[in-house]
Amino acid sequence: MFFTELRAFHAVAQSGGFIRASELISRSQSTLTAQVLSLEQRYGVELFFRGRGRTAVLTPLGKKLHATTIQLFSLEKDAEALVMNAGQNRGGILRVGAISPRWATGMMTQMMKRYPDIEVNLTLDNSKNLLDLVLSYEIDLAYVGAHLPKTDCEMRSISTPEIVFAVSKKHPLCAKGLVSRDEFKQQTLIQREIGSETRNLMDTALAQNGYIPGRTAIFGSREGALEAAQEGLGLAPVSTDEIPDNLQVEKIRAADFKIYGEIHAVCLKSRRNLPIITEALAALS
Repeated sequence: MFFTELRAFHAVAQSGGFIRASELISRSQSTLTAQVLSLEQRYGVELFFRGRGRTAVLTPLGKKLHATTIQLFSLEKDAEALVMNAGQNRGGILRVGAISPRWATGMMTQMMKRYPDIEVNLTLDNSKNLLDLVLSYEIDLAYVGAHLPKTDCEMRSISTPEIVFAVSKKHPLCAKGLVSRDEFKQQTLIQREIGSETRNLMDTALAQNGYIPGRTAIFGSREGALEAAQEGLGLAPVSTDEIPDNLQVEKIRAADFKIYGEIHAVCLKSRRNLPIITEALAALS
């Protein structure tokens, strides 16, 4: 009975209301209400703030339980898929995340050609957020820049691109392709958002080598930082593999150090043998 009540709670939490939940799992609203109420009364807790409208707002405890049921019912679907497909990808959804489309499109193209019935979705974000999505079962496979291994993840290295500064082609430093420690003091460092692996690696290298910029400007994304660099606003740290060919920028390097990123394909170890993830990893070769 507990699992049935938990499924009722999850349906309401996912859909945001008892009416929509009843439509989602083809169960009457009164049954859902009774099952959720039974769960609350059995343990003496409150999982939803109930108003007069059609919505059901999760309490703080309800939010924590919902985070658990997301994983629980995702694993249930994984188990069902593993048994039903028996090693054959006959359909389903492959949810992919990447710090840049270029890392994922090759694999996605192969999967879509090989299995016409598979739906492939792509989420673009920074490394930290993508890892969080993998760990919370919201995406299946992610391409991230990550130096620190995650014990519950399988991480396959696919590239080690150099990280440089992108600058406008009109920038005075373009002529020699280098920026010294003293010259860096006169420059504006164009930063990306917190959570960017590129930003973290460059910040560490700058601090270790005594490179202090004249000022810092934050543009919140790779695209924003590169656009700012193209307009001549400063130096934007970027992976050499992530500079679009049509962008009017040049690459320059620090005179005293070089740094390299690490691009990994990442999935949960517990989901590694799912057919759809196995095929996606095989497509990386």
